[in-house]
Amino acid sequence: MIASVAKMVGSMLTAPIRRRRSPADTPPAGREHYEPTPFAASRDAASVKAADVPVAKTPPGGWNGSDWPAPVLADCDEPLVDGAPDLRGVWRVEKGPLKGHVERVEQAGDRVVITAGGVIHDMFADGTLEGGVNDVGEAGTRISVAARFEDGRLNLYPGDKRLVAVTRYLDGDEMAWRWGPWRNRLTRLDTPTD
Repeated sequence: MIASVAKMVGSMLTAPIRRRRSPADTPPAGREHYEPTPFAASRDAASVKAADVPVAKTPPGGWNGSDWPAPVLADCDEPLVDGAPDLRGVWRVEKGPLKGHVERVEQAGDRVVITAGGVIHDMFADGTLEGGVNDVGEAGTRISVAARFEDGRLNLYPGDKRLVAVTRYLDGDEMAWRWGPWRNRLTRLDTPTD
């Protein structure tokens, strides 16, 4: 576990260097990436709940950065749980060391799927490692991260420790994203040409 956390921290610290060496991310092409499913009026009225959709994993070797996988929660209409910020959409870092990074955030109930950089991080923000991200990180190393909604933020805790390694929250029309020591500001894209 200690080795896994050390690799994850190393990956976070070198991310801006890798970002400068790689071309800017290509936003997804289809409208389905930009138009989330409208939520039902209540959880009981939802036709597809977050728990009904199989958990997605990063394919072996990741996915091609320009050929985005289909949205995981495309038909899920379960409303967000209380306290969850609505981060749904396609976002691009406009300010910060990871400038140019593009990610798609899907949500339903207490579930969040973040697709970016060749990985798919599918999680339930229930505070458990079992429900959190159990996949690979951008560096290809295995990660196990608990997720929780706290104070209007999505916080990720590696190995279910007390230290928040990643946080995302809305700040006006922008999303603030702290990944390790790096602070980034993202804008929501409405189309692939934004």
